[in-house]
Amino acid sequence: MGLEIKFLNQIKRSASAGQDLFSCIVSPLVWLFPVVFFSCFQGAWAELGVASANDTQIVILKEEQLLQLYVNGKRVKSYRICLGANPSGPKRVMGDQKTPEGEYVICYKSLSSRFHRFMGISYPTMVDAQASFENGSISLDELHSLVNVIQAEKTPPWDSKLGGWVGIHGYPTNEYHRRWISLLYPKPQNWTDGCIAMWNFEIDELYPLVPVGTPVSIRP
Repeated sequence: MGLEIKFLNQIKRSASAGQDLFSCIVSPLVWLFPVVFFSCFQGAWAELGVASANDTQIVILKEEQLLQLYVNGKRVKSYRICLGANPSGPKRVMGDQKTPEGEYVICYKSLSSRFHRFMGISYPTMVDAQASFENGSISLDELHSLVNVIQAEKTPPWDSKLGGWVGIHGYPTNEYHRRWISLLYPKPQNWTDGCIAMWNFEIDELYPLVPVGTPVSIRP
């Protein structure tokens, strides 16, 4: 009996030492594993569309008629696009059929649109308002009014003289209109009032990759 008790005590001490060793080795690994796992796959997830607005950027090159998507500084997508019917130069007033130029963000998204999907950009900005005032398109009072609204709201005013509802979208949801526009204005023919248009299957791919707040740089 004495030997059995001694043997059992030895087993308990060994088990206790084993538990201590297990705690020393395995416990840190339990905490470390998620950190290593998420670090290894963060870049891959970002490229698959789980990136934040800070990770993504859209660059639109008007002359080349290209939309490029960047994730963590790396270009991951490139699309041929259609622009406003009168694309040269920056947008200044409603109805000029020009696509804006400058630095914007995605400020609004809609899955239900007359043009399949819609991602609104933050035009007009205060820079646009100031430029329109300087070229005589709006008065000083209108400039002050626009600036106050732009500063107070996340989405800029889209019913001013400068125009609005400028964004990235697909072709018309209405089948009849879609067929005629596709026939009369096939890519890369410019046909919009100032928006950036893509094939519907392309914006279906792009839409989930671009969160609200994504920077949009539109270049001449």
